[in-house]
Amino acid sequence: MTGFLNGPADVETLETALRGRVDIDPERVEQGLVKLVLMVVETLRQVIERQAIRRVESGSLTDDEVERLGLTLMRLEEKMDQLRRQFDLGEEDLSMRLRLPLQEL
Repeated sequence: MTGFLNGPADVETLETALRGRVDIDPERVEQGLVKLVLMVVETLRQVIERQAIRRVESGSLTDDEVERLGLTLMRLEEKMDQLRRQFDLGEEDLSMRLRLPLQEL
């Protein structure tokens, strides 16, 4: 049985195949990781915000809870804006194009 890579020609072929699909530049690893983490955090923030709005509209929260919730969501959004600017990312960079029914979450 032979291995996956059989010689220098196979390594070149693999590198050629990965170029354009996977960013293997070690200098950009941090940027890619930050982008992935912030995408997940932004998606969760949107889900939490929708759930919070639903709870506020249902009247199940006290005035104090509504105030704390609003302040928390506002601070989270400010922090996300700060991190996007710090890592030179736009809102569209953090948009996950998943077909999730977020309005139902």
